[in-house]
Amino acid sequence: MSGIRVRTRTAVTVLALAAVTVPAATAHAGARWSAADLTGVGHAALTGVTRVDGDTTWAYGVKVRQEGKVQPRTPLLLARDDDESSWREIPMPAFADRSNQLSAIDAVSQQDAWAVGLYEESRGAFLTQHWDGTEWRVVDAPAPEGIRLAGAGLLDVSARTADDVWAVGWLIVVDSEVPNPDKPGGTIQETHAEAMLQHWDGEAWHLVPVPDATSLWTYSVTALADDDVWVSGYTVDDRPAMLHYDGSSWSRVPVPYDGVNGELTDLEARGPNDVWAAGRKLVDDEDPGHALLAHWDGRSWKQVPTPADAGRVNDLTLAPAGVAVAGEQPDGTPYVMRLRHGRWSQPSVPPGGADGSRYLTSVAWTPRRGLTAVGYEEGATGLPTPSLLTGGR
Repeated sequence: MSGIRVRTRTAVTVLALAAVTVPAATAHAGARWSAADLTGVGHAALTGVTRVDGDTTWAYGVKVRQEGKVQPRTPLLLARDDDESSWREIPMPAFADRSNQLSAIDAVSQQDAWAVGLYEESRGAFLTQHWDGTEWRVVDAPAPEGIRLAGAGLLDVSARTADDVWAVGWLIVVDSEVPNPDKPGGTIQETHAEAMLQHWDGEAWHLVPVPDATSLWTYSVTALADDDVWVSGYTVDDRPAMLHYDGSSWSRVPVPYDGVNGELTDLEARGPNDVWAAGRKLVDDEDPGHALLAHWDGRSWKQVPTPADAGRVNDLTLAPAGVAVAGEQPDGTPYVMRLRHGRWSQPSVPPGGADGSRYLTSVAWTPRRGLTAVGYEEGATGLPTPSLLTGGR
């Protein structure tokens, strides 16, 4: 989800002998997609996909199983090279937190990748994972001192070099807590939200001050240089927000949009004069959301027109001569759209599940295969089934 990602075949073939092979895809009639057979994975939800180098794609999310009344989760990472017909599973260590949610993965090279997720109260830290080309290792990222958190998490990561990695996220800070007179043993909390930035300098993660942190929710980051970092999100009154770092300080940069409210939840960049942001705009108080896309040309942000009936954008990826997005129509129907030479096309997405309930969470461009879109389907048991589609040219 952040800028330019690199990872190579060598990085994943190290674990190939320990991997679980997933059968080849089957074509969907009447559309330009093929759906991977992920029955070997079990119940899971794929929440992200990223093109990691010239011939390798990673898809990630969580495995879910039912144990009595609880549903324990473990991280899930799948990999495929362009010359392979099946996906393979790469083992990842579980976080202590039961959610085990992977928010994003990004990399510097074949021996240097990062994954980020939620805050773990039991450890008092944000748990990130680092890939050294052979295995994943859990690395703590600090939580702010002197405050109590009701919740927190890292949402995105951008790995530019071995000593220049950025992560963004959120904090829910407890301001006060008093006994709940209506619930013996319970409490009532007063809280507020804050934006959060972390930076890896090659040795450790460090918290980075965010200007007006209580007025922002930071959602995505892309680092192009040590003096060129973009962070997107939204304000406390639900308006799109963009921050830029010039190597010495952060500044708020306006992004025009034709809505009442909205958010910018994803960033991608080809270079300093070609940065894209996507999310959602609301045209009135009853609007569930329409697609919002913006482009930075090196001088200013400009809104890019999108089809009037397109719902909110869940994910954005760079594609030849433009970009592609995965999103959700106001009625919940998933969609994938591609902008090429200023014109939109929308390949049909096959319905999923017995009731057609499919959610597309992320999309990536693959030169040899076109688009790869991932997500999940809702099952009758309440457990998700992973969804991985390739094609959509």
